[in-house]
Amino acid sequence: MEFLNSFFSTNQFIPHGHCYLWKPQLVWLHLLSDVLTALAYYSIPVMLVYFVRKRRDLPFDWIFLMFSTFIVACGTTHLMDVWTLWYPTYWLSGLIKAITALVSVATAIELVPLIPQALALPSPAQLEAANSQLAKEIAERKRTEEVLRESEQRLESMVEERTAELTRINQSLQAEITQRHQMEVALRESEQRFRSAFHQAAVGIAYVAIDGRWLLVNQRLCDIFGYTLQELQLLTFQDITHPDDLETDLKYVDQILADRIQTYSIEKRYFRKDTSIVWVNLTVALMRESSKEPKYFISVIEDISDRKHSQEQIKASLLEKEVLLKEIYHRVKNNLQVISSLLNLQSAYIKDKDDLAIFQQTQQRIASIALIHEKLYQSQDLARINFGEYIRDLVASLFTAYEVNEDTITVSINIDEGVLLGLDTAIPCSLIIHELVSNSLKYAFPADKHGLICIELHQNNDNNFILRVSDDGIGLPSNFDLQKVASLGLQLVDALTSQLGGTLKIKGEMGVESQLKFPSI
Repeated sequence: MEFLNSFFSTNQFIPHGHCYLWKPQLVWLHLLSDVLTALAYYSIPVMLVYFVRKRRDLPFDWIFLMFSTFIVACGTTHLMDVWTLWYPTYWLSGLIKAITALVSVATAIELVPLIPQALALPSPAQLEAANSQLAKEIAERKRTEEVLRESEQRLESMVEERTAELTRINQSLQAEITQRHQMEVALRESEQRFRSAFHQAAVGIAYVAIDGRWLLVNQRLCDIFGYTLQELQLLTFQDITHPDDLETDLKYVDQILADRIQTYSIEKRYFRKDTSIVWVNLTVALMRESSKEPKYFISVIEDISDRKHSQEQIKASLLEKEVLLKEIYHRVKNNLQVISSLLNLQSAYIKDKDDLAIFQQTQQRIASIALIHEKLYQSQDLARINFGEYIRDLVASLFTAYEVNEDTITVSINIDEGVLLGLDTAIPCSLIIHELVSNSLKYAFPADKHGLICIELHQNNDNNFILRVSDDGIGLPSNFDLQKVASLGLQLVDALTSQLGGTLKIKGEMGVESQLKFPSI
């Protein structure tokens, strides 16, 4: 207790301020210096401790704590210098300095082996190089990982695609199996229907070998030929074919075997078992192997015997009607010629020139109609005539009737080849041409003027006929109107145009051109 009392006693010594003679400036100088130094010493350890706590990976962190203890002790000695200005506890102050000295010596001793270890730590440049190498390794590793991820993704994608493909293939196989099963069922049903149709068909059906042997026939074929299946299988189709038809049949067989034709159909005769003849319509097709080798013929045989004595009857009837129709055309032509002759005889008693002209025009019109019946009588087709040939004869007769000098007026006839017109069309059309050509011959070329008459007949794309009759004569009056004209001939032309269901256009500026458009019947 005495030691402690003397240790903390302030009565044994004088305060430190007496050394400064209690001069205020000097006291405050030391006071402030020591206080500020102590505050600095106390703040530094706080920051060191904070730094050590934040940097857990810091090497040798304990040395920072020793430095902190040393600095705190140093700061405390400066505070004791301020304390001893007024309170002379120099034993306490000396004890604090002794502690500071011990801490300082211990820190210095610990620094001796620490310096080589600290020097062994990598420098900032080395750390930067190591960090750079580490960054490269990390980047390389990332690239490797990225490549691995991409490879893994590609692999997964390939696996998914392969799985999807296998799934599709499996589904396709399942669908194909189902379809094949359905096809097999349908094929069996089709075969059953075919067998039923084969045996119950209303026509004869046969499988025939390449050499002509009957392989398989239905009941209808047996009925047509009068043989049983077993009897037919001992024969060939050549054995029962009529000799006059065999060459034609074999010619078609050679063509179908040579792959020049796919099927053929002919009418031919067979011998029945009772040696009678049966007419049939034969249709033949060739079945081939998958290697294209001929396998057998399929023949469809229809009995047409009844339809054949009928065709003969029809032919005889048609021939009889053709003869009768030709006779009618011939008699109509003769009767028209008689009428024309009667008009000619009657005209000898007519004194008036106008009446005589009317008689002559009527006679010419009747002659043109008679010419049509004559052409029909001579034609192979009794319903139609070759109109181009007829027009040439008609124009020739008009030139003769009007006593035209062919060196003065020429005719150009341009009619599509093979234009055939029926009686209902040919008669009104011929009368129209008769009237238009007659007008050109009478009025277009006065005083023996030279000229040209053109006649054209064509069929256009919309199946209409276009008839043009033109001349290069004096033309028509400027006030010409077809609807108001008093000419019987032009009125007849207009009426016949309506009868044909056509339209008529007449232009008369430079010569006369008449164009008739009428439908093909």
